[in-house]
Parts: sequence; C-alpha cells; structure tokens
Amino acid sequence: MSSIHQEKEKVGIKDSQLLKRMAAYALPYWKSLLFCLFLAFLIVVADLARPYLLKIAIDDHIGGLSKPMLAASANAPDAREELSRWGDIIESGDRIYVRINAGSEAAAAQQAEGGVEKAQIVDASGSSLLVRGWLTEEENAGKLETAAAAGTEGAKLVTDRGTYEAEVLTSGALKDFRAGDYSGFLKLGVLFLVVVAGGALLNYWQSNQLQYTGQHIIFNIRQQLFNHLSRMSMSFFDRNPVGRLVVRVTQDTESLNQLYSQVLVNLVKDVIVIVGILAIMLQLSVKLSLIAFAVLPFLAVITFYYRRLVREAQRQSRLILSRLNSFLAENLSGIRITQLFIREDRQREQFDGLNTAYYRAGMKGTVVNSIFQPVIGFLGNVSIALLLWYGGAKVLEGGITFGVVYAFTHYIRQFFQPLQSLAEKYNQIQTAMVGAERIVDMLNEEPAIVDAEKPQPLPAAVHGEIRFENVWFAYTGEEWVLKDVSFTIAPGQTVAFVGATGAGKSSIIQLINRFYDIQKGSIKLDGVDIREIPVADLRRTISVVQQDVFLFTGDIAHNIRLNNESITDRQVREAAAMVNMDEWISRLPQGYGTMLGERGVTLSLGERQLLSFARSIAFRPQILILDEATSNIDTETELAVQDALYTISKGRTTLIVAHRLSTIQHADQIIVMHKGKVREKGNHFELLAKQGYYYKLYELQYKDRGAEAAAAAAASGQR
Repeated sequence: MSSIHQEKEKVGIKDSQLLKRMAAYALPYWKSLLFCLFLAFLIVVADLARPYLLKIAIDDHIGGLSKPMLAASANAPDAREELSRWGDIIESGDRIYVRINAGSEAAAAQQAEGGVEKAQIVDASGSSLLVRGWLTEEENAGKLETAAAAGTEGAKLVTDRGTYEAEVLTSGALKDFRAGDYSGFLKLGVLFLVVVAGGALLNYWQSNQLQYTGQHIIFNIRQQLFNHLSRMSMSFFDRNPVGRLVVRVTQDTESLNQLYSQVLVNLVKDVIVIVGILAIMLQLSVKLSLIAFAVLPFLAVITFYYRRLVREAQRQSRLILSRLNSFLAENLSGIRITQLFIREDRQREQFDGLNTAYYRAGMKGTVVNSIFQPVIGFLGNVSIALLLWYGGAKVLEGGITFGVVYAFTHYIRQFFQPLQSLAEKYNQIQTAMVGAERIVDMLNEEPAIVDAEKPQPLPAAVHGEIRFENVWFAYTGEEWVLKDVSFTIAPGQTVAFVGATGAGKSSIIQLINRFYDIQKGSIKLDGVDIREIPVADLRRTISVVQQDVFLFTGDIAHNIRLNNESITDRQVREAAAMVNMDEWISRLPQGYGTMLGERGVTLSLGERQLLSFARSIAFRPQILILDEATSNIDTETELAVQDALYTISKGRTTLIVAHRLSTIQHADQIIVMHKGKVREKGNHFELLAKQGYYYKLYELQYKDRGAEAAAAAAASGQR
C-alpha cells in the first residue's frame, strides 16, 4: 500500500474544463471585471500616447522649422481661411504661413496651384533661408549652399538638383516661425503631464478594484472548499493527510488570487498594448514595422518550449510542497513521540530529502525563467538594432523623420515589455492552473456519505432502538472488518462491546454514526435504515466519548458547548458537575473562561477525558456512545463517572466499548466480538456461566485472583 503522502502527479482535468470552472467563479463579478478591462484600455491609451507626444514634439516643433509650408499674402482674400485648413497660421511680416504634416504633401501641392505658394525653411552655409518651393528628399539629404551673402534679400539656394529663389531670414523672422513651437512645447508638456498623472491614477484605481474583486472570488472559493471538506466522509480523510488539505485551502487558493487580481486583466491589457503598438507602428511606417518584427518567429518558438517546461516545473513544485506540508503537519503533531524515541535525526533526514526536492523543483522553474526573460530582452534589443540600422539610414536620406524613428524605439521597448513580463505572468498562470487542478479535483470528489433522495426525518422523540441485520463492512476492498453481524439493542438499554483488538468494536460505533457506509446488510434506528435518515438528524441524536479526545483552542466553556449557544452557562456547569469537574474548574483563576492550549495540551489525559464526558452530557443525546472512554481515568474518578453515567443513561440507549471488563459489568447486554463476528451475547453473569470466550477474557484480566474467583463469580451469577 502506498503512503497517503504520495499524491497523484496529474489529475486528468483538461485546461478548458479548468478555465470553465474558474470563469464560473468570476461570473458574479463580471461588471467589476469589465470595468477593470475598460480601465486597462484607458491605461494603454495613456501609455501609448506618451511616445506619440514625443514624436509630435520632435517632428512638429523641434524639427518643425524645416517642414514644407504653404504661404500667402496676409491681405489676400480668403487666404487665411484656406490655409487654416492645414494647421495653425504663422504670421511673419505681410505674409502668412502654415506647416504641412507628413503624408499631406500631395494634397497641399494641389492647393498651391490655386494661388497659394510653396515655401520651406532650410539651413545652408550657416544661414536660415526661406525657400520658394519644396526640396525633394534627395535635396534635403544632399549638400545645400547659398549663392548670396547673408543679409541680402535676393538669395539663391543651390542644390545638386537645381537652384531655388530664397531670402535670408533675420532673427526676428525666425522668432515669428518659432513662436508657435514654444507655445506648442508648453501645450505638449502639460498634456504629457496630464497623460502621466491620469495613467497613474487609472493604475491605482484598477489595482484596487482588481484586488477587491480577486479577494471576494478567493473568499468564495475558500468558503466552498471548507464547506466541501466539512461534508466529506472519514474515508476521505483516511486518504488525505491534513497538510495536503491545508495546502489546498491556503496556498492553492492564493495562487488563484494572483490569477484573478493580477494576471487575467493585465494579460488582456498587455494584448491591447501589443495590438495598439502594432497599429500605431504600421500607421507610422510599414517598412520599419516589418524590420522591427523580424524577430517574432524566433520569439514564438522560444515561448512554445517555455510553456511546456514551466508547466511541468510548477506541477512538480506544488506536488512536492503538498508532501512537505503533510510531513511537517504530521511530525509537528507527533513531536513528543519523536523526542521520546530519539528519532530527531531520522526525521530531520526525511525532512531534508523533501526540502531538497522542493528546492530543486523551485530552482528548475527559476532557471527556466532566468533564461526566458533575458532571451526576450535580447530579441528586443536585436529589434532596436535593426531599427537603428535601417531607420537611421532612412533619416539621413530624408525618407523618414527622426521623430518617427525615436517613437519607434519607445514603442518597441513597450512592445517587448509585456513579452518580458510574460515569463512572470505565465509562471503565475501555470501556478494558478496547477492549483486549480488540485482544487477542482478535490471539489469533484463527491462525499461518500450523502442524504437519501427522499430522506425520512427523525421524530423529535427518538426511542433509540438499534438493529444490525447481516452487516458486512470493509474499509478497503473486501478486507472485511465485520462479517455478517446481527444484533438488536432495545430502547434505553445499556449494551457493551468487548473483544480483542481488531475485533470490530470501534467499527460498529463508526457505522452507527455513519462515518462510513456498510457494503451489505442494514443498520436501523427505530426501524428506519440510517441511510434513509438525514445525516445531521442522525448525528444530532448521538453523542460519542472517544478514547482519543480532541479539544479545540479556546476556553473550557467553549469546549463543552462547541459554539452551541442553546446550551446555557448553567447547563455547562451542570454537565461538568456530573463528571466531578465543576469544583476543579471553579478553582482555576479564570474558571470556565480558562484558555486551553492546542488540543488541550495543558490538561492531563484524564482531565481531557472528563471534559469530553461533560461535552457529551451537555448536548443531552438520546443515544450515548462510550468508545474506550474511561481508559485514561483513574479508578477513583472512574467510580464517580460510573455513577454519573448510571444517572444520565436512564431512558437513553447507551453503547460502551471497553477493554476493562469491570466497567461494563452493569450492562444489560454484552456483545462479544471476535475477528469481525458476534461470538457471544448476554449479560455479565450469563456469559461467565457459559465459560466461553468472554469467560477467557475475564479470566485473563483477573488471573491474579485466580480461576477460582472467576468460577465463583460465574456460580454466583447462576444462583
């Protein structure tokens, strides 16, 4: 049989099924998530606007002086109206000008044929010339010279392709042409600041909204997980150690928190960024865009392999973490045994092995990420290098403006930023998907103990008749623990179960509570099969005092009433008094408000057992079960408890599982179990008189008194 700490590596759930389940949790918050996507769109617009504003500043204002212009006399009819269609009017002397943006030259040239003149400012031989006409791209890229001295009105511009009429601009005239640039810088600076501040505020708003939404979704998932675990049968907990379940409810759900509160919306945001950058870059220059994205095929291949490696690394890491937590929870709970048997070194070796495996699994994912991110950065720099090589040459040739190339460098960096963060996001996605696999796998496992489709509610007054009819039961497969067991317990009767260890006594108790379901036969309460009774109703009628008492962190009163507010403080004290604990508790500094340590570690075994008795009595059950409940109590206290049990068992069906036969001699019926079968039935004296299996058990326990004492007891029973 494999260890319960060994967990299956793959759960066999498709990604599409996982995404469907995860989307179902987010569906109630679709408005909030849609609003976050809208904010993401605005954030992207703000991010993409910044390089474009810089491009405008460079091309339209820093380098705007040399842009082609249309010119006309300020006094010409309708000239101002005609030129204002192309942009802001520049006034210099008795003439007005307007700059033509790239791409509009052809339309503007047609306008020039209607009486409006072409004009352009160029630098030649250290002077600024206002040329009548537009220079070609080749002329702009070539050598320019002036054929007249500075200051003369009739100058000429000499190029490789021809000569243009020109005039040398004075400093005053240059200021006229630069005036709009200075005011444009101010407007662009204010707009740039508004865009940056607006983007920051939108990011803050989106982050808070996402965290709010993500935390609510994770709250619901944790709540569902805990409620689901609360309904699971004991067989589930037999197969799943506590550490594994803790990982499911805490760390696996936390990995989903990152998915909902960060990854999904930001992933959509990154997609919008990439699409937006592609659109802007293609609009600015198709050739530059194709050159910049020449590295994308290499990126696609690398991402494909990265996806496979990181998913496997995350799955292995979560698997080992679950084992590590299970081992840790188990060994910290049993630290006393570890120290008692001096097994610290051995346990340390086992922990070191799991810790080392977890370290290696984590490092595998880290190494994959540490390779992927620099590769993405390298490809981004290769793209920029190609851009500088091709774009720089085109700027020198006059085919592309410097502002376009500058904006391209920014957009390429922005394009590769989400791709670089893909490693982290994809890592988070895979962590979340692995966590989702485990969570969905757990939620898909239906409780083995469920209510019938048409349950039969118990009446308020339960008589307490219990009947086993040909019951067969096994925890696993056909390894039968109970074999064809039949007996009847009358209402109000006290019945004891005795037998050697492994005879099936405690299994009978587990079945009455329906912690497990039988494979064959039936168990009936007041004539109704317990599988037809709602589980909550069934367990409400039964109180169990176990040998291994579990106490919760909290005060004594809390551990007696277990948050049942219908049990008053007076009833708590009465229950404690019935097991002779009231006086001892009252002497404590905080009385019933005294805080207990984890699992009641501050109490002795006997005190914990008595507290468990008080708890069962406080709930006033119709059926009381004692499973080796007096094994940790001293003889004097046991006598007091026996008196209390004699009182509270009146009118109640009471079942007692015991090894010490002295505690069950008063029972109305004793059922002797042996190897999963009912060997004998009768009261104490009847069984002794039979001198069968019970007689042998009695003789073994009281062998110091001799066989004569047992025989005498049997004889007295016969009389």
